[in-house]
Amino acid sequence: MPKMKHYIITSITLGSIALASALIIGLTNMVTRDKIAQNEVKKVNLGIASIFGDDSKVNNEEKTDKYKYVNVIYTVSARDDKMLGYCFKVSGSNMYGKISLLVGFSESSHAFSGVYMINDEQTYAQTLEENYVALINKGERNIDDVKCNATYGATLIKNMIDESTEVVNSIWKD
Repeated sequence: MPKMKHYIITSITLGSIALASALIIGLTNMVTRDKIAQNEVKKVNLGIASIFGDDSKVNNEEKTDKYKYVNVIYTVSARDDKMLGYCFKVSGSNMYGKISLLVGFSESSHAFSGVYMINDEQTYAQTLEENYVALINKGERNIDDVKCNATYGATLIKNMIDESTEVVNSIWKD
């Protein structure tokens, strides 16, 4: 009988700890959920301004699950409603971590405009951003040239840009 009492007390103690932990996690989520969503919107708006200029705004936002990397399609215009282009929120992961970024395309030239990193959890994140992302944004590196000492991350970004290119080309073809 003493062993049974020990098991019951242990079970109740562990159950109480699990319940308290679940309550703390739930309360933390309730407090931070809205702030995280607001920060995400700010980051997207900063990225669109970085790619298209400070005068840009999102006209339309379409969430999608039809593609491997593309999650959201943004229609971007100037403040005077002149169409500037399309921006795609893409995300993917490899063995080195997750990447989420914006890929922009100009309406006037029907060409790639640039990328903006939203979230880079890659092991070699700084190398990737300095030796690949910054250089393709400046036009100093070809998107297909992924050898940058963070080749797996660069290849993932290249694949995301390639899928975005296919999507925007299908939009422009319609």
